[in-house]
Amino acid sequence: MAAYVIFCITNVHDEERLAEYRCQVVPLLEATPGVKFFAGPMPLTVEKGPPITYGVVVECADLEAAKRWYYSEDYQRVAAIRHEASDGFAFIVASWTGPVH
Repeated sequence: MAAYVIFCITNVHDEERLAEYRCQVVPLLEATPGVKFFAGPMPLTVEKGPPITYGVVVECADLEAAKRWYYSEDYQRVAAIRHEASDGFAFIVASWTGPVH
């Protein structure tokens, strides 16, 4: 089942540095087989939570592929730029088709 790496940027300290991150991460995502990504500024918050400036969703084939991509040396090198330029959080969620209780 598919898994998704979700990035929520809540504050940008350095727009130029964040632009550098985007310039490096987009080719990395495009070069990763089976990965799709969606990004956009100012997502609509529909429930209580911190204001989000940017939202990004990276779709991977499964949980293991999502973890491999996120923890890869290549991505972690680029992620350091995002961490310097902004505040936010990320998480991975895997889809499932089991029963809901």
